[in-house]
Amino acid sequence: MGAFEQTKCRRSIVSDTYQNLSDQVKRWREKIDLLEAGQTLERGQAIVDLGRLLDACQNLRDAVHSEDASATWKGANELKLLVERLEEAAERRTRYLDLAQWLGAGTVEHRRERTRQERLRQRDAAVAELMEISEMATPPELPGPGVEEWLNWACNLDDSTNDPDLAQLKAHFPRVDDFVRQLDIESWREGALPAGGHVVGVVPEIPLKMSVPPVIEGPSEVVEPAAPVQSGWSATESEVENEAEPTPATASKVEEREEPAPTPRKHTESLEGEAKKLAFFDQDELENFARYMEESKTEPKIARSVRSLLGISQWLLPSDQNPVLHATYGIRAVLGYKGSSDLLPVSPTEAARAIETENGLLLLTGGADLLRWSIAQRAEGHFDGVASVRRLSIEQVRGWFSEVYKIELAEPQVLDVYKLTSGIPLLVGELHRLILPNPKTPPTWLGYAIWTNVKGSFERRLPVLARELRNGSPAVRLTEQEIRLLKMVVIASDDSTPETIGSNLRENWDKYRRPEIQALTAKDEPRVRLLQTLGLLPVRGGHGLGPMQSILPVGPEDALRQIVSYL
Repeated sequence: MGAFEQTKCRRSIVSDTYQNLSDQVKRWREKIDLLEAGQTLERGQAIVDLGRLLDACQNLRDAVHSEDASATWKGANELKLLVERLEEAAERRTRYLDLAQWLGAGTVEHRRERTRQERLRQRDAAVAELMEISEMATPPELPGPGVEEWLNWACNLDDSTNDPDLAQLKAHFPRVDDFVRQLDIESWREGALPAGGHVVGVVPEIPLKMSVPPVIEGPSEVVEPAAPVQSGWSATESEVENEAEPTPATASKVEEREEPAPTPRKHTESLEGEAKKLAFFDQDELENFARYMEESKTEPKIARSVRSLLGISQWLLPSDQNPVLHATYGIRAVLGYKGSSDLLPVSPTEAARAIETENGLLLLTGGADLLRWSIAQRAEGHFDGVASVRRLSIEQVRGWFSEVYKIELAEPQVLDVYKLTSGIPLLVGELHRLILPNPKTPPTWLGYAIWTNVKGSFERRLPVLARELRNGSPAVRLTEQEIRLLKMVVIASDDSTPETIGSNLRENWDKYRRPEIQALTAKDEPRVRLLQTLGLLPVRGGHGLGPMQSILPVGPEDALRQIVSYL
């Protein structure tokens, strides 16, 4: 199957979010029918479902505006027509990108080097034109057959005829027309097409200017910045806020109570082979999980030092394509966990109910809301084991795409991924969804044209991701105080070192002349912990450091700066 034929099966993000909204609306219509008939509904589940409906509506609006910022509609019929228009535009856009990839992978042979170089320059201009047109909200239709036959078809068009396809090519694709008009098809050499249907050729060198932030090593671990989270629980803003803000009295309790002490690594036999090698969790956290699991086999529930195990990340979608829930490399597979809990993201309410009713040591997964709830519960003496997907190192990024999904990324592309995301899981997850629009048929490699489009789409998605951090699902959403803290770290990072940023955020904050933002206090420690655990804030390596002591400044090219600029 050719690359263009594959694109006919692809759905755009707008279509997917529209379908999700339609599904949620259908479920709610069924509930309304029950209410209208005087039947009973379980109130808690109805509130959860309503939250999902509202999230689905906002996700659709964000998806539409990411494709066409000026789009407006007034009713369901107009929305349906808009989605159909955007889906058609997405199909055309993919057709341009497939052709650009095909042309970029091929080359020209000629007895005269000067002529060869001229044709290659024309080829590059044609590829650039296809990329430019693909960025249009409503791109024109590209005439001609599928990608594999397109160049032969175009080179055989006759200028002496009134062929409407030729007229369209000249009118809308002048640089493409210039290339095919002067190309002798016999001199063209194609790239190979493997079974996966993706063009294989030499990936052009991608210009890159970046400095990879140094990895800061502690005595026995490497700790890197964390990432944002997701879950399906809906709560009011006041409920979320109350969970995030312990009172001064409870804040002091957090400092007084001691958490279960980490232990030396002596349960490595519990961690599974290849999955262990590619684990995306901190090794010490996994070792502690293994210890807790061993202890739970002999200890009664009331005597355990931890009440549950939590796998945390803001990267939870798609449900089977993230480092937490992956069938081979996720937290359950790495630990060899055989417990009864489902490996699905849960809300704080669901987690509390499950912990209360189950006797076994549960392994639960979720996002920011679950983590915020767990941190707040420490003030009451309830401890959970937490293993989170923190910021990924460049080696982990390379392993995720090349080892887990077998995508051959050139080294400049790996560096690009790291530059665009700084390893923040929320951002890596977004890039993953752009690289694998159809998870069932992942690409074997990414040509220059495709990769350029992916990077452009990612840049356009950053404002949407920022809105999700402010207004998105509970698993991703941050509180106003947490957002304030992110802004403070970015502000103070411009003139701070690892040794001075803590004091600049606390006692020296006045020097930044931002009276509307209060300096950090002990009350902010749970928020700092949450942002570090999610990988949004970088952390200093080393044992025995609390959240306040492990704050690090963000570098000048850190992706967090772009996110904060939209908050």
